[in-house]
Amino acid sequence: MQQKRAIDKQSSLIKAGAKVIHEQGFHRTLLSDIAREAQVPQGSIYYYFKTKDDIAVAIISERVNRLNKLLKKWDTYINPKKRLYSLIQVWVEDREIDSRYGCPIGSLCYELAKNRGQLSDMSAEQLRILVAWCEYQFRELNKPVRKAKDLAVHLMCALQGVSLLANTFEDAELILREADLLKRWVKDL
Repeated sequence: MQQKRAIDKQSSLIKAGAKVIHEQGFHRTLLSDIAREAQVPQGSIYYYFKTKDDIAVAIISERVNRLNKLLKKWDTYINPKKRLYSLIQVWVEDREIDSRYGCPIGSLCYELAKNRGQLSDMSAEQLRILVAWCEYQFRELNKPVRKAKDLAVHLMCALQGVSLLANTFEDAELILREADLLKRWVKDL
């Protein structure tokens, strides 16, 4: 029972950390902000995570696990275009939060990339996974290897770029319009 409570508290801290870091940015977030969001005493956070970097590692690991599960689910769809539509649809569903704070994956990758290093590389894995998965879908659509890679990068650039613009201009409609264009683009491939 005590072990389950510890796992629940750690999970709560990871969830709170992901939310606060997404909303405030990694560098502006303090461990006390995360403790407050998780509704735990500030001192108890150190039992689970010694540093903010430790929480970031846990957040990224959790996101990579969820991302891999989601992609595995989409891989059961027979049509690669439907798989790609599913990815685009995530941006549609998350458009309000993205217009307020940016894409949670892209924002963290961008911020951590400024310092380069282990956290930056670990965070970038999320985008590497997405690009590789998209590339595979384009290869499934009989695109040559180089072309498939270019199309995958283009798709991720469009999705990350529209998140940035929607956030900058506080306009979730931009994501809807870009998603519509991207779905038509995929359909015509």
